[in-house]
Amino acid sequence: DEFFGGGLTIRATMDPDLQKEAAKALRTGLEAYDRAHSPWRGPAAILPAEALKSGEGWREALSGLTLARDIEDWHPAVVLEVGDKTARIGIEGVEADADGHFLSFAEENEWAKNREDSDGNKTPMRKPSDMWAVGDVIYVKPERDEAGGVTRWTLRQIPGIQGGFMAMDTNTGRVLAMQGGFSYQESVFNRATQAMRQPGSSIKPFVYASALDSGYSPVSIIIDAPIEIDTPQGLWTPKNASNQYYGTAPLRIGIEQSRNLMTIRLAKEIGMDVVADYAERFGVYDNMNTFLANALGSQETTLFRMVSAYAMFANGGERVEPTMVDRVQDRFGTTIYK
Repeated sequence: DEFFGGGLTIRATMDPDLQKEAAKALRTGLEAYDRAHSPWRGPAAILPAEALKSGEGWREALSGLTLARDIEDWHPAVVLEVGDKTARIGIEGVEADADGHFLSFAEENEWAKNREDSDGNKTPMRKPSDMWAVGDVIYVKPERDEAGGVTRWTLRQIPGIQGGFMAMDTNTGRVLAMQGGFSYQESVFNRATQAMRQPGSSIKPFVYASALDSGYSPVSIIIDAPIEIDTPQGLWTPKNASNQYYGTAPLRIGIEQSRNLMTIRLAKEIGMDVVADYAERFGVYDNMNTFLANALGSQETTLFRMVSAYAMFANGGERVEPTMVDRVQDRFGTTIYK
């Protein structure tokens, strides 16, 4: 009751400008990956035929749909007519000009190429009717000239891949920007704080930090050669990403070039219990299992924890606790949380 009705003033750590750039950067990357690897997956929804009978009836029907409307410069739209080379569309919040708005099949098919159904089957698209049908609800984005005028509308789709982004001040722990996915309205799951993912090679600095504190130096010689580990599940034979072996090398080369086999040997020599203790002290895990595979990042954690842990390196080893609220004041201006 106090939170919703007490007239509180909450001062967040977020920088609005950085947050906008974070959202833009993550969306750009996810969309580029999706367009390079995924075909057109079809409309976001389909309007019933009766909604299209009257001239502007589609606007009311479209406004009633639950769609992602928080993506900068994207607009929900509906396909009104499908021709031989183009599709005429109606765009939410945009008045139609004398000729109407259109999508070019030839230009959109450059990246879409195929259409994929819910079972993953792909069908080549050879004409506009293969790609669109009247009533399809889609997303579009304008392309603009130097003066800011719209030159054409382009087709968009919510990526099938997701990601997270986090930026924080390494000295104070203030979280300056955080993006938990492509669109909050499309999915409220925060992939920066909630998604458990394998950190992979980003765990290696904690392995090497524990080695340095255990008496190793940057010039300590480690063998980069094949190794076999007997596990309850069978024989494990880790490899370098390059599938090559490089013989003896200084410890510093192991982290500079992210050598898996050097890292495994190092973790085996100093003991995974020591590595686990360091990873836990840095806050990467609450309880790290002492399996050698975890020295290569097989145990899951969150982006939030990894950024916090790396901030401690940047902060000279001092613990940094991420914060997203600077302070909270009541309606009289009294600080009740800092």
